[in-house]
Amino acid sequence: MSTTPPIVALRNVCREFQAGEQVIPVLNDISLTIQPGEMVAIMGASGSGKSTLMNIIGCLDRPSRGEVFINGDAVQNADSVQLAELRSRYLGFIFQRYHLMPYLTAEENIAIPALYTAMPEEERRSRTAELACKLGLENRLHHRPAQLSGGQQQRVSVCRALINGAQVILADEPTGALDSASGKALMDVLHQLHDDGHTVIIVTHDRNVAEQAQRIIEISDGRIIADELNLAQDTGYAPHALAAVKDNGRASLWRGLHESLRMAWRSLVGHRMRAFLSMLGIIIGISSVVSSMAVGEGAREAIMSEIGKLGNTTLEIRPGTGWGSKRQDMERALSNDDIASLEKLPWVVGASPVMSASTIVIRQGLDYSMMLTGVAENFFSLQGIQFVRGFGFTHRDIVDGEPVLVLDETSYEALFAKGEDPLDKLVQIGGAPWRVIGVASRPGPKMIGGFISGWVPWTSLQQRISGDRPLESIVLRFDESIKPKEAISRVDHHLIREHGRKDFFAQNDDRLASALQKTSDSMSLLITAIAAISLVVGGVGVMNIMLVSVTERTHEIGIRLSVGARPSDIMNQFLIEAVVICALGGLIGLVGSWIAGQIFSLVTSEFSLVFTWLPVIIACGFSALIGLTFGYFPARRAARLNPTEALARE
Repeated sequence: MSTTPPIVALRNVCREFQAGEQVIPVLNDISLTIQPGEMVAIMGASGSGKSTLMNIIGCLDRPSRGEVFINGDAVQNADSVQLAELRSRYLGFIFQRYHLMPYLTAEENIAIPALYTAMPEEERRSRTAELACKLGLENRLHHRPAQLSGGQQQRVSVCRALINGAQVILADEPTGALDSASGKALMDVLHQLHDDGHTVIIVTHDRNVAEQAQRIIEISDGRIIADELNLAQDTGYAPHALAAVKDNGRASLWRGLHESLRMAWRSLVGHRMRAFLSMLGIIIGISSVVSSMAVGEGAREAIMSEIGKLGNTTLEIRPGTGWGSKRQDMERALSNDDIASLEKLPWVVGASPVMSASTIVIRQGLDYSMMLTGVAENFFSLQGIQFVRGFGFTHRDIVDGEPVLVLDETSYEALFAKGEDPLDKLVQIGGAPWRVIGVASRPGPKMIGGFISGWVPWTSLQQRISGDRPLESIVLRFDESIKPKEAISRVDHHLIREHGRKDFFAQNDDRLASALQKTSDSMSLLITAIAAISLVVGGVGVMNIMLVSVTERTHEIGIRLSVGARPSDIMNQFLIEAVVICALGGLIGLVGSWIAGQIFSLVTSEFSLVFTWLPVIIACGFSALIGLTFGYFPARRAARLNPTEALARE
């Protein structure tokens, strides 16, 4: 009797399965030992329990009762990590259906078990090449399984079983899916492995296959009914022909993450359409978020730019105590005397009355609705309005109430042909001719309530169009050394002293800018919130597709677990896939938003999309966070799969 410790030992092993309330025994009181270097056949009919016995020996399953030892390590109480360690270090599987990953090449399929170990990449490549050469696959390494014959696929699975230097080779019906010639070739390979010193355990129902082993164990109804030596087979073996693995322990954290990232990328490349559909929601969400924030920023800059054209040293004084609060007795709160008194203040640069009236302007038989604004000669300089053509009003125009008109660019384009000189041309307003003396570029909106607009002397407006109307406002420009709040305070103090009461209010462009900024920010926030919702919906879509992916790839997960992957390795891979999907979706979304910005700039020149770094960083970070968050549950589900159940699904 051999004194060498057995490499496989089972003591009183039982395995039962729960089917509803019924307990079904599959293995009953199995005890056996297998010595290193033996070639053993476990033979039995379908349903006899031989596959369950192989799963327990292969650490793919645990016994319900009894003890199992692999190379002296107890299996029955081992957790999933310890079982994965045993599979990685000692066990190699040759399956009947090959269990190769269709989107990987033969070389990549062979190398899978080594990816979960600390084996250096150079050694992994050299061992893969050596094994392929030994089994006649050196010219097929870059072929995918669909491009290989059944015998070649089975030899790929043999190489995969050997890549980590497995001492025990478990072959489940190895010739069952092969023709007789390929089956004989595979048995020759198994004999060669046995001769090299491997322990070979063959599970089969074919007696011709079983009789090629040194020892035949027969099982029926979950019990061993025979265990005999096959004296016809040579029991000796030669030294191990393949170089021993220097280190098939676990890889470092960084190496493991690197390999998980590489496997995740290969999986995504191998399932392009599914990956794209997973990304689609994230692409739309990120593109929407970044574009909406760019729209908001562009609108804000356009608004602030227009306000900036008005300058920061002007005030607008209006009758009443605030917007919407003007009472009838306050309509004439402002007068020309107020303008005169204000202009005497040393810190006031100038002041102009402002009043307006809507009317009809006729030119060449066509009539247009126009909003006329009556102002003083200094209004244009106070407001920083630039003249495109001609000039503004003179003091004589104001004193005499001359019928002269300054157009803005929009009204010029409406009344005159492109390139036509409007200066000294006549238009009909109120049944009388008015002479155009200039065209000015108005800051702010070009249309007012659907009207084109222009400026006339305020005296002309009163005398020729509107009659005696109260001033709508006074535009005042103050010295740059005075702060806007102080200027408002001084105006309040001065006019309250003049009027004896507060029947007016003053407003600076800063307040208008602040109000518009708040409105712009609110709109941007609303648009961004809507876009963020679409991003979350995209994340849910990623989770759903990843869950479907787990279901579709259950068989692949079973393969990875059987060759030594730990549950954490499976979880890392699926998490990384989710993060990569979302990160790539985010990058494509950023490119999409930039393209949208270019298209937007072609459609309108009112304002452009302004992209800033903060939304980009937030979007990228958020997309990665979505990948982690929504990828966690599918990854967790994948990591919890039972290897035997996963392998059964094809």
